[in-house]
Amino acid sequence: MGCDTCHVTHKSSRPSGLGAVNVGDAGQREFDFHLTKSSPAMCLDCHDASDAQLLGAHQQQPFAASDCLTCHDPHQSAAPKLMQKFAHQPFASRSCDTCHQSPQNGDGNGNGNGKVVLTQPSVRDLCIACHEETAKKIESAKVPHAGAMGDCTQCHDPHAGKTPGFARPNPVAACLACHTDQAELQKTKKVLHQPAFQDGCAICHEPHGGDKPKLLRAEGNALCLSCHSRDIEPQKVTGARLVTVFDGNVRLPENYFDNVMRLNLKFGLGHPTANHPTSDYTDPWTHKKSPN
Repeated sequence: MGCDTCHVTHKSSRPSGLGAVNVGDAGQREFDFHLTKSSPAMCLDCHDASDAQLLGAHQQQPFAASDCLTCHDPHQSAAPKLMQKFAHQPFASRSCDTCHQSPQNGDGNGNGNGKVVLTQPSVRDLCIACHEETAKKIESAKVPHAGAMGDCTQCHDPHAGKTPGFARPNPVAACLACHTDQAELQKTKKVLHQPAFQDGCAICHEPHGGDKPKLLRAEGNALCLSCHSRDIEPQKVTGARLVTVFDGNVRLPENYFDNVMRLNLKFGLGHPTANHPTSDYTDPWTHKKSPN
């Protein structure tokens, strides 16, 4: 029906006075993406929330106040109903009752009082019921991550997402919402490291807590060379167009390394020219051997 069905060409912020704009609009989807309205209001202009077929597709759950874009891609998808690329297994298999009570059990009035009712007392209890290993990691980490102590859905969408792990709103912004010092770097620096500011902080950092300083997945050269060395062979994920690094703990698109500079560093030689040592060498000034 045309791009302007959902987008307004010149919209960038909401007027707050004569010739003025509301600075607080920055970071809001409606204004960042020039939308006529934000979701779900924009979606409900076309899709009737009381339609019996639509209610049936959502298993009678009260979806009208939900953000449609957490489950659906508004532009394109390889799956029917424009589902997001990656889906959380209970949602993908339509096993809604794993996490949600039946709508009629919500408040006894047959509709859950217009609210989604969980099968566990809290979101965290619900996630831990399946993700016990992650819960143990959070609790036992030598270097804890405060952000992993609370509600899991602050960082993860429980239904689906554009990336593995369903980080919300994306794998970078999920972290920058708390790490404002790094968010400022994104605004002021001209050259940004792609994993940190485009692909996701969790490529290099353990988001649920770890054993190393700064929650790093490895220390020294080992961290960088997990992506930038030709000696490392990313492993393919069976049944998915993904590869893994860091012993399978990080999943990336299968073409991720097509544009990554990878160096030939066998035997500690080759960077930036042949016979230039990069690891396991003796410093001629201190006569000490470098560990990495």
